[in-house]
Amino acid sequence: MSGKLENNQKEVLQFIHITDTHLLNQPEETFHGFNTYKTLESILTHIQENYDDIDFLLLTGDVSQTGEKQSYSVLKSVLQQYEFPIYCVPGNHDTPWLLQQVIPDCPNNSINTIQLGNFSLVLLNSWVENKHHGRISHDCLHQLEDHLKHNKDKYNIFAIHHPPVLINSKWLDELGLLNKTEFLALIKKYTQNALVLFGHVHQEFNQHVDNLHFLSIPSTCYQFKTNSATMQCLKIPPPAYRFIKLRHSHNHTKIIHAETHYIVGN
Repeated sequence: MSGKLENNQKEVLQFIHITDTHLLNQPEETFHGFNTYKTLESILTHIQENYDDIDFLLLTGDVSQTGEKQSYSVLKSVLQQYEFPIYCVPGNHDTPWLLQQVIPDCPNNSINTIQLGNFSLVLLNSWVENKHHGRISHDCLHQLEDHLKHNKDKYNIFAIHHPPVLINSKWLDELGLLNKTEFLALIKKYTQNALVLFGHVHQEFNQHVDNLHFLSIPSTCYQFKTNSATMQCLKIPPPAYRFIKLRHSHNHTKIIHAETHYIVGN
């Protein structure tokens, strides 16, 4: 487990959440009618034009569709022009150790925590080899508990690919985080207030459960139909990302801005 330390007095944190970029092995290839390289490029251009002072960019998995080295070379080519820190977690289509070669803070066999003043970004690997569902390993759950025990004064932002809550789509709920009960019980045991960001579902999701706030967003390419028993891919809504701004004051953190931007014309 590794981490980075920034200003201990940091009271405002602002960042971008994108997910499920599904990059292919060549920039010109298409998938479900989308050139996923170009849609990601359009998203990143919009971010740079509108949010040039973010603390970091977060990708919550399925960065690649193929999981092959060539797709991560495509990722490197599109990210290398940006100077803000970039963090990610692997999705079921990814190969964690190959993704780690492009984004070193990507977790593989351990959790990764990024310390950002009053905030902790906790990166979790839910990847299971040759499976579409997710699971956090016992070792990583033990590491997570150790982090939570020793960082009770931090506001935790958990990033994971697979949803740790039900989203009311039968097929996606069957392919979510299998040990979600254990994961959520651990968070609730040690934290009073936290943010959980995830991908995988290719749709807008915003839910409060007790003191936990769960958020996901549409993919940077195609979307899944909501409240559906079976997989149905859609071109509407268009590719999207979310800007999130948190403020810590008087030992309390709240989300003061969470805005989803849709990028049309892809």
